[in-house]
Amino acid sequence: MRALIFTEGGSQIGLGHISRCGSLYDELEERGINVEFIINGDMEQFEIIKDKQYKVVNWLSKNFLTNYIKPGDYCIVDSYLAGEELYQVFAHLAKQSLFIDDNGRVKYPKGIVVNPSLSTEAVKYPNKDTNCYLLGPKYIILRNSFIQIKREHAKPQIKEVLITLGGSDIHNLTPRILKQLSSKKTEIIFNVVIGNAFENIEEIKSFGSKNINFYESATAEEMKSLMLRSDFAITAAGQTIYELIATQTPFIPIKVIENQHYNILALKELDLVKSTLEHNDPFFNEKLICEVENIMELSNRINLIKKYEKVIDGLGSKRIIEALISGEVMENNYYLRKAKNEDVFDVFQLSNEDYVRKYSINTAKIEWEDHKVWFDNLLKSNNHIFYVITDHTDKFLGQLRYKFDNDSATISISLCKSITGKGLSKVLVKKSIELIREERNELKNIIAYVSNDNIASKKLFESTGFILLESVNRMLKYNYSIK
Repeated sequence: MRALIFTEGGSQIGLGHISRCGSLYDELEERGINVEFIINGDMEQFEIIKDKQYKVVNWLSKNFLTNYIKPGDYCIVDSYLAGEELYQVFAHLAKQSLFIDDNGRVKYPKGIVVNPSLSTEAVKYPNKDTNCYLLGPKYIILRNSFIQIKREHAKPQIKEVLITLGGSDIHNLTPRILKQLSSKKTEIIFNVVIGNAFENIEEIKSFGSKNINFYESATAEEMKSLMLRSDFAITAAGQTIYELIATQTPFIPIKVIENQHYNILALKELDLVKSTLEHNDPFFNEKLICEVENIMELSNRINLIKKYEKVIDGLGSKRIIEALISGEVMENNYYLRKAKNEDVFDVFQLSNEDYVRKYSINTAKIEWEDHKVWFDNLLKSNNHIFYVITDHTDKFLGQLRYKFDNDSATISISLCKSITGKGLSKVLVKKSIELIREERNELKNIIAYVSNDNIASKKLFESTGFILLESVNRMLKYNYSIK
């Protein structure tokens, strides 16, 4: 199994795509999956991923993709340069494709579309197509260093300020900010981060003084430490704002490139900023001073810190990779994925619903302790495949299981009431059969046991191609032959 991450970065377009995809790389690697970066860029070395497998090449051609992607590959694409035709190539060649999108840039082909944004409303996607859409704060991608951090408190006096303008500072804002602030706020230490794609390092360092510290190509751990030390930050409105929120560091965002437009809208939507700065504003200097004076007020910083704590839980990368490698996209944004330990209570609740127990072979309620043992044994068993059904938010909506016995398997399915009657059962059963046939080549028959009184289940299996074999004690036995 191989995963390929196609993205871009460099001195003119920054390193934001590479940074956030690095977190997805780490999550894939933790799961034992062979993963590689394919980067279109103008630099030979990328310090932020120096410990990862990557190659720098212009992958923006059908010819390259056709020769490089194998049928079993999983592909992640994070690009502002690739056109719709190339996305179609990914969808056609890869086993599963996942497209990271910030602004609804193109019409995406069949696959998983992730908008890791503070808002689920900023970009409107089609209501009816074959894609699965993973939208909003639950899918925000953080580097491992920034997951589940708690800031101690807001200090009454401002002692340190962080200035971080991304990987390249394409508009040369760092010197302008230092000129405005460092000589006027001599009691404050300014921690200035210099990215490895900066072209203005000499000019920035000309501001050398006792209250300015420079940090070049800071690691994730160094950035976390700087954020937690700093009382507030002045930042480009890109990926860094998520890390600032995660560390509950109050910040002043600056829109430095057009693709940050939706980040700004979301910050306003969540009431995390009152106003924002733009790099080309003719009154930039004056507005910057005004914003700094505002955020220096203790009550304003305390208020922001409290709001930040509720925004990002840090599990976005896990949810995204789970959707890519374990989730099989269904119609209308429902999908199947393998059951996990954390599903134990949802399965318990569904299994004990009266309408589920009514048509089960054993109609008695299930005890919690018995259920935990049963659930744990199923997850560990080589004779079972256990799927859960979810929506794009990973909300539990049902279960579908197979128990194997040589070349046969017995299927069972139960759905939450919120999705019953939508015709989804037939789609789920068909998709699950496709999946288990890939895992179990020896499978020849699938058996379903249905209560004679369960009209809905009888219709389900008969419409899916199951044939009634026999009826014993009002329990019907159906068979599906795999050819």
